[in-house]
Amino acid sequence: MAQKRSESNNHPRALQETRLQGSVTFPCTMYCADAQMNAEPSPFYAKPHWHDAIEILYFRRGSFSLTVNTEPVTITQETICFVESGSLHAIYSEKEYEEYAFLFDPFFLSASHPDEAGQLLIDPLQRGRLHFPQLLTASDTGFEEICDEFMHLQQIFSRQGAARADQIILQTPASQLRVRACLLNILATLAENDLLRVSEQSTDPRADALKKVMLYIQEHYAEKIYLHDLAQIMNMNEQYFCRFFKKTTQKTPVSYINELRIRHAALLLCEEADHAIPVSEVAAACGFDNMGHFITQFRRVTGASPLEYRRQQRQTEAAPGEPGRR
Repeated sequence: MAQKRSESNNHPRALQETRLQGSVTFPCTMYCADAQMNAEPSPFYAKPHWHDAIEILYFRRGSFSLTVNTEPVTITQETICFVESGSLHAIYSEKEYEEYAFLFDPFFLSASHPDEAGQLLIDPLQRGRLHFPQLLTASDTGFEEICDEFMHLQQIFSRQGAARADQIILQTPASQLRVRACLLNILATLAENDLLRVSEQSTDPRADALKKVMLYIQEHYAEKIYLHDLAQIMNMNEQYFCRFFKKTTQKTPVSYINELRIRHAALLLCEEADHAIPVSEVAAACGFDNMGHFITQFRRVTGASPLEYRRQQRQTEAAPGEPGRR
């Protein structure tokens, strides 16, 4: 079964994904968030991020708050969503969710022999001249066929894939061919039903500014961060910035900063036993100048105290990595 992504997000990730999706020779991978796989009820949160890969999201069951760039979308029915390269996006679901994500580099679709499909569909997609639709639901033509192909993709990864952290990767030539065929079938269905967009993708200045805010937080998490400085990056007053940030990310700026710091702290706590960093030094290195506040925030995010978390990680021999996706 495809690995579920961690809802606790205990480890740090750069806001812009630089991790390899899949493998060098086959840049495709699958992720899964399924509430039924959790031992205890736990919300699912994919924090705001972007990457170079194209992502197909399949919301199969449950209700979700999805944000693409700065546009919020509420999803309450079975839905396919295409997230294009460079788009800032985040997902949140409280309970009873089932969601899959397939990420791929569009250049892996290239064929050595030129044909009309390559010239009129694949090449324009790779160059950003042709775009996927953002959302498809049951009322759209071709929706059922695309869902069937997507679940075929999921089954290939589930049955023949190998786990690498939270990703599932494919290593056999036959399974890779089948994935390529599924993706080409999805593309063909979109083309047959005139669902591909030819217009140039418009940029969202607020999304670009929000990326700068999040990168600033990522780079300065160990220092004091003032809301005024963050608001200034987006050319907003502090009050409006806080409302906008929470509406877009589902987190207040303070909560977002604290959780990012905790993820960095969790990574430091997972260092080898011979090089264990004292908890007080971990707190200071991650921007906390009050030990009590650090322990409270750490327990809120991870469900354990710093020392308990370190002990749990050693007992399970969990290698420090980044279980959250993208």
